[in-house]
Amino acid sequence: MHVNVNIWIASKTRWAHLTKMVAFPCVPRVGEFLKLANRKVGDYFSWEVTDVTYREGGSVEIATELLENIQDRGFSFETEEEFDEYLNSYIAEGWRCDRPVSENKRVKNQSPGGTSDA
Repeated sequence: MHVNVNIWIASKTRWAHLTKMVAFPCVPRVGEFLKLANRKVGDYFSWEVTDVTYREGGSVEIATELLENIQDRGFSFETEEEFDEYLNSYIAEGWRCDRPVSENKRVKNQSPGGTSDA
């Protein structure tokens, strides 16, 4: 079964939304974890499924939690270089980044303790 997978990665200043059709033996369920192939950086990270959408016509979409969103901090990578490395490696694996890489406003609006200033 092919499923349209949506993943997000972020640095402290930028974020990217990536999509790809991925084959699975069955539809992953909310709360389960995925290991997605990446020859350059490996499949070290697990992606938690947060949403499953069944579309009219039979297609299925899943969304995952932001990669490595430790304590809901709002970013995956400490450095811009690491963000760029992962972004480019996923694109090399056939992931699409149809939306422009955008400013990560979530981190900008957080206090040092990790809570929102708003």
